[in-house]
Amino acid sequence: MEISPEEAARTLDQVRETQRRALRAAPPMFPAWYPVAVWVFVTGIQFVTEVPPAWWIWIAVPALSAGLAVAVLKFVRDVRSANLRPHPSLMDPWAWVGFVGWLVATGVGSALLALWFTELGLAYPRTLMGVIMTVVAAITSPLLARWMSGRTVHRAETVTR
Repeated sequence: MEISPEEAARTLDQVRETQRRALRAAPPMFPAWYPVAVWVFVTGIQFVTEVPPAWWIWIAVPALSAGLAVAVLKFVRDVRSANLRPHPSLMDPWAWVGFVGWLVATGVGSALLALWFTELGLAYPRTLMGVIMTVVAAITSPLLARWMSGRTVHRAETVTR
C-alpha cells in the first residue's frame, strides 16, 4: 500500500489536531483541592496550638495528620490514575516556575501576615493567617492549575507544529 505525501501530511495533521483537542480537554495539571487541603492542615495546626487548651494537641495533631495523609494518598492516586497526562517532554518548565513562585509567594505572604497580625496585637494571629491563606489557596489554586495546563497545551501545540 502506497500513501501519497499529501495523504500522509493530512493524516499527520489530523493526529496533531486530535492531540491538541485531547490536551485542551484534559483535567488540570494537579487537583486544585490539594493545596487547599494542605492549608486546612496548616490552619488546623495553628488553631490547636493557639486557641484551645494544650491537651487538645494530643487529639488534634494525630487527627489532622491522618487527614493530611489521606489527602496525600488521594492526590497520588488521582495523579497516577489520570486518564491523560502529557509526556514530560511537553511540560512547560515555566509552568513549574510559576508553581514554585506561587508556593514561595503564599509561604512568604503567610509569614508576613502572621507577623503583621502579631504586631497589631490581634488575638490568634497565626490562626487568622491560616484562615485567610486557606481562602487565598481556595481561590488561586484552581486558577494556577488551569494556567499551568494552558501553558503545557500551548507548548504542545508549538512543539507538534
